[in-house]
Amino acid sequence: MPDVLEKCGGAEPDVWPLRRGETLSSHDWFPFYGHRFLSSRFVRKAVMTDARADIGTAIILWAGAMNEDPAGTLPVDDIELAEMAKFRSIEEWQAVRESVLHGWVPVLVEDRNGETETRLGHPGMIEEIVQDMYKRKRGRDAARTAGRLSLNKHKIRKKMVENGAKDHVIKDDRAVTALAEHFAHSELYITPQNVAAAMVEVLGYTGTVTPISAGRMR
Repeated sequence: MPDVLEKCGGAEPDVWPLRRGETLSSHDWFPFYGHRFLSSRFVRKAVMTDARADIGTAIILWAGAMNEDPAGTLPVDDIELAEMAKFRSIEEWQAVRESVLHGWVPVLVEDRNGETETRLGHPGMIEEIVQDMYKRKRGRDAARTAGRLSLNKHKIRKKMVENGAKDHVIKDDRAVTALAEHFAHSELYITPQNVAAAMVEVLGYTGTVTPISAGRMR
């Protein structure tokens, strides 16, 4: 395996904008900038040197990188790269390695503990794509989380009413949010009994929280 630092002239590689765990594994697509790709030096060289097959191999690696961790990176190991590029032998891969990895350079990938490892990244087009896609993904995830939180708070308030909780507690958004977060991190269903228990555990509530249905059964 070539020394991955050779492309950096021995200098410390740049840090990739996405960290370990920041993936796009749920995406089956990524934007493709056709004009930029067709006018790139890589495509011109592949066409002029009768190496059109390298274009297909490069696209296979681009697509594979979108499913890597973090998104947009590739491993540095030739065996892993050969498998990702769909080659049958390491020798076939090594024959085209330099050409199809045009634009890919060593980058440092950080994990959540601050540790780093070296992978390959493509500054420019691939980096721009994954940054934009991950930003949009985080926005969608945040919207879904907010939607679930709002729905759960509505359910909790209904159960609090059923339990006969005091009106000022039911209207206390901070209290209801704390209860919703409690249920979000547990495997409990939002039932009158579970809400009553959570009010005691999370809020220290000591008022009467007997479900109306239970009172009617007496």
